[in-house]
Amino acid sequence: MASAVSKTPMLRAAAARGFAAQAQAASASRGSAEVQCSNLPNKMTVASAESGAAVARVSIVYRAGSRHESADNLGASHVLRNAAGLSTKTATTFGITRNLQQVGASLTATSDRETITYTVAVTKDELETGLKFLEAAATGQVFKPWELADLTTRIKADIARVPTEVEAVESLHKAAFHSGLGNSVYCPSYNAGKHSSETMQHYVSANCTTGRAAVAGVGVDHQLLVGFAQSLNLESGGSSENKVDSFNSSEVRHERGGNRAAVAIATHAPGWNSMNECLANYVLQCAAGTGPVTKRGANNGILTKQLGSGVASSALYSSYSDNGLFGFVVAGDAKEVGQAVETGVKGLRSLNVSDADVARGKAGVYSWIAEYMENHDTLAFDLGEQAALLGKIYKKADILAAIESVSTSDVQAAARKLASGKLAVGAVGNLSSVPYLCSLN
Repeated sequence: MASAVSKTPMLRAAAARGFAAQAQAASASRGSAEVQCSNLPNKMTVASAESGAAVARVSIVYRAGSRHESADNLGASHVLRNAAGLSTKTATTFGITRNLQQVGASLTATSDRETITYTVAVTKDELETGLKFLEAAATGQVFKPWELADLTTRIKADIARVPTEVEAVESLHKAAFHSGLGNSVYCPSYNAGKHSSETMQHYVSANCTTGRAAVAGVGVDHQLLVGFAQSLNLESGGSSENKVDSFNSSEVRHERGGNRAAVAIATHAPGWNSMNECLANYVLQCAAGTGPVTKRGANNGILTKQLGSGVASSALYSSYSDNGLFGFVVAGDAKEVGQAVETGVKGLRSLNVSDADVARGKAGVYSWIAEYMENHDTLAFDLGEQAALLGKIYKKADILAAIESVSTSDVQAAARKLASGKLAVGAVGNLSSVPYLCSLN
């Protein structure tokens, strides 16, 4: 079983795959799978895209990401992610692994700040077996103490492998939101190995309920998926609302040795609940620059080109169901990063967006969405995210129409809000040349 930490999702659609006798039909349906969505009486949402793919992908999604952790169980979502595939009420670790291997299936668990997603990918003729062990892994956790103890090495390894740039973004969230969305998707090092079976069972019972769950599938009949969702053995209820985290202008700095530094700076931005503003910020992000798209390419964004070629930089827009952050990330030689931070803040305060910038930004968003539309794995993940967080699905045509309707004035309005916003900072590395927040605000 694999686990990974996901990035913030966008709205995606799927591709189709067929064989010789079906080649024409597959070509016609590529990227245009029909999306269906149902809200069940138990408050669970079911979403599907029947694309004619040879491999079916089904996900069970819970609103159980790191934002739902408390001070007493920080890191629980990281442990839950790594515990996917451990012994359950109906199957052992060996049984899950061996039976899925036998039918050529894979079981993965991914999580972010808002959700955790269990996904099985299996050929359609073995779908019954895949669903059986997906249900076991996602609804029957028992967290045997000796198995949790064995996870400690993996969790510590995950923490040790976190890139400096990612750590800077994690620190930025801590500075901006303190708790809730400020909780890292990685377990704090001091908590690794300290989550008991009782702690994990309490976390699951509080967050993995029908009112906080969704089922999504690609290449699966919708009614079959609805029946599967209704049969899941989950506790009923569960709050459908998140506590909205307030934005704070503060900084988190981790001083390290060496000659490199990474800094993430952002101000408050809208989330998915303000979809039009959210899309305007995505266009602005692509216009501001998200790094070179080719090897040895140049930073041509209206913000990143100001930071120079001596550092790696990218505009940052982290959007969530009810909140967001917009800013930039810069990494490189410690002496150059300090100057780049000052230049970047000045650029963020004075973004001048033209019609050409908006057109380039829209093209970047279209390209990014199209990339996800070609991948059934990301489609299944995104359907699950939308179903769990929004309770509905945005169709491809609606997404494209909404992006097309974003005007230059919309993007300029988003840029003006950023210019007047307070800043939050996350910084990691040799910070001797990195200015403090008080000198940036």
